Amino acid sequence: MKKNIIIIIPTIILVILIISSLFVYAANNNQNKSQSLEEKVSQEIKYLNSYLVAILGNFNGLTIENNVFQLSPEETELEKTENKPSDVSSEEDQGGEAGSSNSGASQNENDESKSQSNQNNKNNQSGASDKTQDGILNHNGKYETKWTKIKSQIEELYAVWNTVSLDLHALNVDGNSILSFSNILNSATQNIKKEDKAKSMEELGKLHQLLLQYMNSYAPNTKEKEFLDVEIQTVLAYINATNGKWDEASKNGNSAEQSLANVINSVDTQNSQKQTTINQCYILVNELKNAINIKDKDIFYIQYQNLITKMEILF
Repeated sequence: MKKNIIIIIPTIILVILIISSLFVYAANNNQNKSQSLEEKVSQEIKYLNSYLVAILGNFNGLTIENNVFQLSPEETELEKTENKPSDVSSEEDQGGEAGSSNSGASQNENDESKSQSNQNNKNNQSGASDKTQDGILNHNGKYETKWTKIKSQIEELYAVWNTVSLDLHALNVDGNSILSFSNILNSATQNIKKEDKAKSMEELGKLHQLLLQYMNSYAPNTKEKEFLDVEIQTVLAYINATNGKWDEASKNGNSAEQSLANVINSVDTQNSQKQTTINQCYILVNELKNAINIKDKDIFYIQYQNLITKMEILF
């Protein structure tokens, strides 16, 4: 009997340890999945933020989209490869064993490379010239809304939102707030179809504010949430300034400044590069407020473009 007890007790202890380990593993696995989903949703919110900023820029023909959406590393490298002159020195590196015919071919390639390089320089100069011609002051106070582009962008937003909404549900974000995005998106689309500029922008501003609400639901303590809040207030100021609501724009500017001041007081000063960008944004927020005070849309749009591009770096 004693012998059986000696065998049974260690067996029971072993079973208990195995079961406990399985529970711990399952808990850790679920936690890792939750963290992975949160990271995915955060990236999706960042994309939606940039996407909405780009759409809103098109209501006034601003060139924000080119600054907000950066090329991927692969595209950047491809551009470098396409713009780089052909390498014609390989034969010389091999000891100059090629004959005179190869030398002639090399000369032709060199001429073509120079021609291509000159063409690229002309294209770059042309691009810079086009950008200058599209400057804010050259609009002479007339800002054309790119309705065709906006309609395409709002239609594509539906496909993006279908994916994001599923992930938000998986994070147990309030279903009513998720439904609000869909309802406001429908309202924005109806106003865009009517080409009602003021109401369309206001509806898109509401969508932008919901992004902060979602981030508050699953990541209330993240620093990125504070940067998003500053960017949202800046965008709301832009919408109100466009619609001539300068008093409302002033309130948004004050809110952006206060939120950014809170960030400055709590940010990790070890990251000097990030601290520099934050300081630059703080200066630009105050420049934006100055433009609001004098109620000059041209100057406001110049400062807005500069600020929103910097904010995209932080968030």
